[in-house]
Order: sequence, then structure tokens, then C-alpha cells
Amino acid sequence: MNSGKYEFLRVRRRFRQPLVTARGTVESVDRILLRTETNGEIGYGEISPWPTFPTETIDQAREILRSAQGSLSHLTSIVAADKNSFPCLRSALSSCAAWSQIKTFAGKIKCAGLLTAPNVAGAQAKWGEGFTTLKLKINAQTPLTEVEAILSAAPSEATLRLDANGSLDLNAARTWADFVRGEKQIEFMEQPLAVGHAGYASLGHNKIALDESFLAPGGMNWSGPIVVKPALVGDWREFRQWRASHVGQIIYSSAFETAIGRQAALWFAAQEPSTLAQGFDTIGLFENDARDYHNSGPIVAGRSDLDWTKIWKEIS
Repeated sequence: MNSGKYEFLRVRRRFRQPLVTARGTVESVDRILLRTETNGEIGYGEISPWPTFPTETIDQAREILRSAQGSLSHLTSIVAADKNSFPCLRSALSSCAAWSQIKTFAGKIKCAGLLTAPNVAGAQAKWGEGFTTLKLKINAQTPLTEVEAILSAAPSEATLRLDANGSLDLNAARTWADFVRGEKQIEFMEQPLAVGHAGYASLGHNKIALDESFLAPGGMNWSGPIVVKPALVGDWREFRQWRASHVGQIIYSSAFETAIGRQAALWFAAQEPSTLAQGFDTIGLFENDARDYHNSGPIVAGRSDLDWTKIWKEIS
């Protein structure tokens, strides 16, 4: 029996405009695209770490890939030896293993609009595109009055999510939490405090979502919303086992992947039917590098019509 082989490519994607987050400015991201072959079956995956998330780096993932020298069985044994490491690589391998299903996925998913700088004009533009849920990036300098102004201008059916990317101190987080809990049109505030901050115990779970604080489930015990990035969550089978018994909202989100990672993430999100808007409004933010093939907008969909072998050759 063929134990399998793999090859990989490292690619860099530059944003059209630097992406400003509460933790700094991101001008570009590196990704590793993975192609596996086992008994004639081809699989694709993507290693897509994101700054501030406690995963392996691109360089660390590349070193593991180099050390296994193209042997898929060797690579999987290295990863299996330490189940607490390499969540992005584990996710990519999970994608490769499920690729026969992923490549045929053409389902549609409701999507939340991303607004990196919260203001009324930007929100109105997104509502005009048909988005009913908006995700607003906030930080310690964001005036609460700006979010109030957006709420005042919001259509009655519109909802907001606030994402602080771990940038608030405990006092500010409490102020924002009180505000969020008092506004029916705000679904939740995402990651107000840094990863591992003791203040989460006193802040409470109600309308407080985890993002950076959640990777592989492990001993996670959080009843509030959880934002899950399929590209960062580790072994997908282990996640599904955890999800089967977890009670609480799960929102799936992009890690700014190429088309390979996006197709896999959309398929992964669709395994759990949901009426919630998912976080995949990331198309069009990069320079035209021929690595996006999906649509954008309030409804996003997989692509079952793509020739992934051709795409791989074009990228390489």
C-alpha cells in the first residue's frame, strides 16, 4: 500500500491596503499550500496562521514539512507525536484527507460583512450590498459614540458584532460588555481581553465571544459564543467530537486563505447547519494575485466547478 507523499508551496499575499487591527497593521501574510497523494487520491490543504493567534508560524510549519522529506506517513507521525502543536498543519492535513468531499461542495452560506474601521458611511455601504450582520473592529481608542451612531442608522433587521482582538484592559472590557448587553441589535463582543487573561472569569460568558482564545478545543469550557477558524482549529475529527457535546453558539470564520483554504473552510462550516452569519467577508482585500476564485457578498458559496490541479500548477 502506498503510504502517501506530499509537496508544498509557500506563497505571500499582500493586502491592497494594509489591514489595521487592534493589535497592529498587517501588510501581507504568508501561506503554505499542501498537496498530498495517497493511492492515487489527491488532496489539498492550506496552512494559514494569523498574527496574534497562538499557533505555529509559517517558518515552523515549513521546517516540519522539510524534515519529513515528502513522506506523508512520516509527516503524520511527527504531528501525531505532539497533539498540542501545529494546529494549522493539522487543519491542512484534515483538509487533504477530506478533499474528495470538499472539492464537490457548492453550498451557500450566509455571511457577515467585515468593517475594519467602524463608521456610519462604511456600515451603510455594507447594508447597501445586502449584508444584515456586520462585524466591527474596535480597539481601546474606538469611541463608543461611533458604535452608537451606527446603531442609530441601522435598519431594524440589522445586527452588529464587535471584535476587539484582545486589545482592551479589564475596565474597558467591562464598560463595553455592559454596553453590548444593553443593545438588542449587538449579538456579542469578540475577544475583548488578551488570550489567557484572568479577567474573563469575572467578565462572564453572556454575549462575550472567544476567538484568539480558542484553537483546538482541549479542556475548553466556555458557554458563550465561540468563533472557530477551520484553518487554525487542529484535527477536524477531534473538533467534531467536541462539538457534538458542546452547547453554545459557534460562528465559523476565515483566516484570509487562498481559494484552497477557503473552499475547505466553507465546506467545514457547512457541516453544521446554522442560521447565523459566518465570517467569510475576506474576498477583494488582497492584490490581484490569482489566488481567489470564490464570490463575495452576503451569501457566499463553494465552487464545485474548479480544476484544482490546474490552479495548483498555475500557482507553482
